[in-house]
This record gives sequence, C-alpha cells and structure tokens, in this order.
Amino acid sequence: MAELHGDVLPNILKRLNVGDLIRCKSVCKSWEKLITDSGFIKFHMNYSYQIDYKKNDIDRRIVMSRVSYRSGSRVCDVDDRFFDDRDCHLLGSSNGLVCISSFASQLVVANPSTREVQTLQEPQIFDTKHLCWGFGYDSSTDDYKVVLGFRKRVGWTCFQVLSLKSNVWKLIGDVKYLFLSRIGILCNGALHWIMKDSSSPNKKRVIASFQLSEEKFIKISEPDDERYESGVASCPNMNLGIIEDCLCISPCDGFNDNLWMLKNYNGKLSWEMFEKDCDMNLALQCLKEKEHYVPNKRTLCRDMLFYKTKEYICAPIYMESLVSPYVNGRPKRKTQESNSKKSCKLIKRDPMLPGASG
Repeated sequence: MAELHGDVLPNILKRLNVGDLIRCKSVCKSWEKLITDSGFIKFHMNYSYQIDYKKNDIDRRIVMSRVSYRSGSRVCDVDDRFFDDRDCHLLGSSNGLVCISSFASQLVVANPSTREVQTLQEPQIFDTKHLCWGFGYDSSTDDYKVVLGFRKRVGWTCFQVLSLKSNVWKLIGDVKYLFLSRIGILCNGALHWIMKDSSSPNKKRVIASFQLSEEKFIKISEPDDERYESGVASCPNMNLGIIEDCLCISPCDGFNDNLWMLKNYNGKLSWEMFEKDCDMNLALQCLKEKEHYVPNKRTLCRDMLFYKTKEYICAPIYMESLVSPYVNGRPKRKTQESNSKKSCKLIKRDPMLPGASG
C-alpha cells in the first residue's frame, strides 16, 4: 500500500468512527502508531465534536440503564436523589470516558467504545449513604479527576479528589455546605452541585462550583430576576444540567418551564431564560450494568435512543473517543505474561536441551 504523505492520512481517518478506527489499527504498524498517538486521538475527538454539535446539531448524552427498554419501563436515571448500594451509578462522563460505581467504594473509569476499564483505588470514607460525586477533565494537567464529597458532620461536607495519573485519593478539605444534588454537572472545567448554605439564617440553596485545575470551590450567584424567584426558586427541588455548553438550572418537575442558562461563564455572569419552544435533538446512550463489563469482548452500551425533549439535560455529555482510561500507559496483558512463563517452564523441562535433567 502506497504511503500517504503529510497530513493526508490523518485528515481521512479523522472522519471515521471509533469502531472503524479500531479495525484500521490492524492494517499495518504505521496506521496503528498513528491511531494510538495522543495527538491524533485529540484531533479525532475535536473533529467529532465539531461535526455533532456545530453542524449536525446532535446533543449526545449517556445514562445508566436500569432495565431493558423493551419492557416499556423507564430505562435510565440521571442525577439521583436516592443512591441504592445494589445498583450501578454513573458518576460522570468526559471526553469519551465514564466513571461508574457499583458500590460506594468500588469505582472504575471506562471507555465504552474501546472497552477499556481501569479500576480505581477505594476511597477511605465512613458514611456510604450520604455521598456526592463528580468526574471531569483537567486541561491544565492533561488528567482526569474523580471528586467525592461526604457528610462529615451536620452542615459540613468533606471533599476528596483522585487523579487518574496518581490513582491516589487526596483530601481537599471541608466546606460549610450540605449537598442537595448527587452528581456534579461538568461545565467549563468545573463540577457543579446544588447545595445548602448551612451558615445562612434561612439555609439558602447555592450553586457550588469546584474548579478542577485549581481544586477549589467558588459560589455562583443564582439569577436575579422576579421570574426566577417565582418559578425555579419557589420549587422545593431544583436540577442542574447543561445545554449548548452552558450550565442551566430548572425545577425537578416540568423541564419545559422556567429553565435558565448561564451565559459568559468566564466573564461577567449572565443568566438567561431558555425558550420553551426550543427542542433538542438528543441521542441517548444507555450504559449497561457493571456486571456485563468484559473488556475487549462485549459492548458496554445498549442501543442508542433518540428524543426531542429537554428531559435529560441533567445527563452527562458523551462523545465516542479513543481516549484511554490508562493515562499512564496501557498495562501489559496477563495472557502474554502467562505465556512467557509457560514457555520458560517448557524450556527447563526439555530433555533434548544441554544440561536438562531427566
């Protein structure tokens, strides 16, 4: 096969989906080297994002599948108010990676497309029933972080963070907030939760933002508008989500009413009401339970479902990618190690070799 010079081949391959690229790795060693190169992986991911969001106007999300959609029951959950230790929970998604827990202390980061799964160190926590989580990409260190918060004492939440490169939990400290939402919404390099300010006289709800690069919390002001006060603020429960790369807030019930979007996130904050009549072209990937995870053998997602609704604005954004959860390099396969040990034993036992004992 004639070699393609310059950037011709990368510009051709970037148009393929992840499944096709995985198959293309077996064409030749030079193709495998290109497709597994970190620069090409980012190049392909950015191109896919531009095509989906900027041209095709497709909003891709991922959720944890609870039951088979063929039964006609609800198939997925997003930000859950009640954690069940018997179920898997999707803790976040970023750049094609997902973070999942089967139990409070059992965590994995997986790429559903490449079917790679990395097991994380178990956090040292005392209360597994009162937890909040988050997962996202830190561009300053080119690393992925898992954030865990748990109730340490009344009105306070203690936070820890783990980076994939270290796979070690680090204590961040306590904040004088009591979390009301479970799963942190990833937006603009930060994770966001709805919390209750235990220090205020009326224990007012606040939006707490954890900056992944600086590893510190800031408080985001809610909309200063009478329509917000009479709408979302008057509801007993609120949800955070993301629309068009903007953080949004809405009542838990009635997603088509009083939905607000945060504009100019990195500049002067500006909240705007989302138009009721705006629909979303939403493609929903349903992640299987952790017991079905068999790396390199079975798919980790059910069939994709399509909606024209804002019901799943709380679900994490998901884009197929070649990003590996093994940020420090892929581990050696155990089969290769075991085969090498077996071959060594056969050599020692071969009576035809000089020095071999019978």
